[in-house]
Amino acid sequence: MNYDLIVSGAGPAGSVTAAAVAQAGYRVLVLEKDSSCRSPCAGYIGNTINIELPRCCTIQSKIRKMRTYFPDMSFHDFQLNGFVVDRSSFDMALAIAAEESGAHIRWQSPLIDLTGDCVRFRGGEAFGTIIVGADGVFSRVASLLGERRQRAAFCAQYHLRGIEPLPEPDTCEIFFDADYAPGGYVWVYPIGHNSAKVGLGTTVAGSRSPHKYLDAFISESSVAERLSGERTKYMAGALPIDGLREKLCYGNVLLVGDSSGMADPVTGAGINNAMLAGEIAGKTIINALENDDTTLLGQYETRIGRLLGRPLARSLEKRKKLDRYCASNELLQRHLPEVWVTFEEYWA
Repeated sequence: MNYDLIVSGAGPAGSVTAAAVAQAGYRVLVLEKDSSCRSPCAGYIGNTINIELPRCCTIQSKIRKMRTYFPDMSFHDFQLNGFVVDRSSFDMALAIAAEESGAHIRWQSPLIDLTGDCVRFRGGEAFGTIIVGADGVFSRVASLLGERRQRAAFCAQYHLRGIEPLPEPDTCEIFFDADYAPGGYVWVYPIGHNSAKVGLGTTVAGSRSPHKYLDAFISESSVAERLSGERTKYMAGALPIDGLREKLCYGNVLLVGDSSGMADPVTGAGINNAMLAGEIAGKTIINALENDDTTLLGQYETRIGRLLGRPLARSLEKRKKLDRYCASNELLQRHLPEVWVTFEEYWA
């Protein structure tokens, strides 16, 4: 079957792109390898986002403060303005919005091959005037375009119930400790009464898997007693930490979201950037289709470079420093303010 747009991946970037183009009356197909949307992300979204959120989006908590702990458990507080969503229901709500706009989603249909305007996927093939790769850090589309696989942080997360909350409400916690999250950090985001998402990301291959590191932190760290609740909803995944890819447009193919390296290399935050990129990609694609001119797709790469190029490049430089400092807690203790966004030294 012929489509104006084929999107690989039904995460935030892919669904926002698909919804925009389908809303404009074009034929859109979304291919998703899984049977539903899922992510091991804490689900924090800053209130700076200027994109309309789905009506049935599940907001689990509002966040007004981030508390960042040094290895010695001294801490630094920073005011935030955002909220935490249930990522599975949030992503599914965006996918449903794309369907309601007219897009067709095929679940459990991973993209297999891409040749010109022909896309082969599990169960069939289709032809698309424009193709979007929004299929995550290990993007099949990017690989087929000849792009190297980006370096990734590997993550693990539980939902914990029955834990002891912080005395201050609306506060998320970030822990830096090379013994439990080498190359990354541990996060604790409240999601209701005595419940939290507790997870970590690590970039260093150690003696433990991310799952084992997370179990150890919950059971052995200095805050273990406070986190001794029921562990539910375990999830694992990965995110890119190599920064924005140099090339985002390949003729009639665009890369959007994690497939293009839009997650922050230090914090791992990527939802806002993914949705922003999806909106820009959608408008660019509509313009190209209206004018029957796929050369106009290059405007997407230019706009993303202007908006995200500088902040992601700065974060990538901080990531390189963090890689050195995470060799020991002594180095982290001394240099953390240089590489974490809530400190003034990061921006100096």
